[in-house]
Amino acid sequence: MRPLVALAVLALGAWLPLHAAQPPGSDAQERARIAAERRAAESAYAEQVRECQGRFAVTPCIEEARAARREKLIVLRRQQALLDEAQRKQRAAERMATIRDKVSAEESRQRQPAGEARAREAPMRIVAPRAGRAAVTPAAPASAASAARSAAEERKRARYEARQREAQAHREDAQRRAAERAASGKKPSAPLPPASAP
Repeated sequence: MRPLVALAVLALGAWLPLHAAQPPGSDAQERARIAAERRAAESAYAEQVRECQGRFAVTPCIEEARAARREKLIVLRRQQALLDEAQRKQRAAERMATIRDKVSAEESRQRQPAGEARAREAPMRIVAPRAGRAAVTPAAPASAASAARSAAEERKRARYEARQREAQAHREDAQRRAAERAASGKKPSAPLPPASAP
């Protein structure tokens, strides 16, 4: 069983220099190699357990097989962790580059004079009034984001106008009812008595 431990140490020693020299595109190959070695370690363990079953002292033999498998799997987990860490760092660097690009693009847009920004926007046109007012909207949105923003603003404006019409109708209804009560000569009802203490 000890030769397996020595073999695992030799494999790790041979793997580290090879891993450092490999191009970054071989990540999938390394992951496939690690998976294959893990399967080989599991099958070697299963074979050793079968051999141990035929011996007189089964438990010490199985414990040695487990120890050899554990050491091999630890080496493979470390290799997997190195690959995972490198991949995480690469993704984080890509995200940071994307964020920097977005920020720099936004800063450059903000630095442009207001006249240049308006000149690049779509031409404006008059839209038929919705609630008695003329509204000016862009003929064609500059981008999908501005189209979504303008659609959201239009929905907010429509909801606001609908609430204003409902409130005005409610006020007019309340005034009409008050006028009817005053015309009928009814006295307003007396207020409720104050609450008594228990």
